[in-house]
Amino acid sequence: MTDKKSSPSYRVPALEKGLDVLEVLSAASEPLSLSQLAEMTDRTTSELFRTLNCLAERDYVAKDDFSGKYQLTLKLFELAHQHAPLDHLLQAAHVPMQELARTLKESCHLSVIRNNRLLVLAEAESPNTVRISVSVGASFSLVSTVSGRMLLSALHDDEVEEVLAQDETYAGMTPEERTIFHERLQLTRETGISRAADETYIGLQDVAVLVGSPAAGAMAALAVTRLTASKKQGDTRRIQDALVACAHVINQRGGFAHPHILPS
Repeated sequence: MTDKKSSPSYRVPALEKGLDVLEVLSAASEPLSLSQLAEMTDRTTSELFRTLNCLAERDYVAKDDFSGKYQLTLKLFELAHQHAPLDHLLQAAHVPMQELARTLKESCHLSVIRNNRLLVLAEAESPNTVRISVSVGASFSLVSTVSGRMLLSALHDDEVEEVLAQDETYAGMTPEERTIFHERLQLTRETGISRAADETYIGLQDVAVLVGSPAAGAMAALAVTRLTASKKQGDTRRIQDALVACAHVINQRGGFAHPHILPS
């Protein structure tokens, strides 16, 4: 797995100028003039003139004939939406998940929120002949699963309340159980890790981290479910660290900003 920080830096000044312009225009609330762009990118107007002409010719920016100011077109939006965000996430996750399963010799799976339930979208199976497998397409309660709580922890409080109002498991909880649930959810937010003994079967443990980006419309929980009764006991910390490293690789491959503070 490549460490981005250790990779050599190869400067491409012309590309950097173009990206600077696109980023500044994307954050602006109104069209900007050449001089404004030069000031905001800390460059000269002569440096940006050819860059803006090129971006305009390729339809990434548009220049108003009357004011001479520039603004973004919808081309970046169109390019970003040529592929469904979740399809993009699944493609980015496929190889790292296979590598994770081989390294840990444990199966791992990727899940998302669908209709206020946890839906398993992908799995990479352990190379061991005896392994735990979670079926793709399986659906579980968000409240009573490690992956579900991982995903809930990334939502805003009002979104969480909306989900909980429709969850049968949460509806059946006592006030004390609800308090424990919310404390566990807060701990998950703080640590970036969701971990617990499996709440469906005895002898299993689940560990999950977050991958993708809520802003990109592609957010998922990456999890490992392992046997705790095996003679070859897996080190929970080792599994946790491997999950975190895999999540970073997936986000890097998919171009996602990290959606959660992941422990190093």
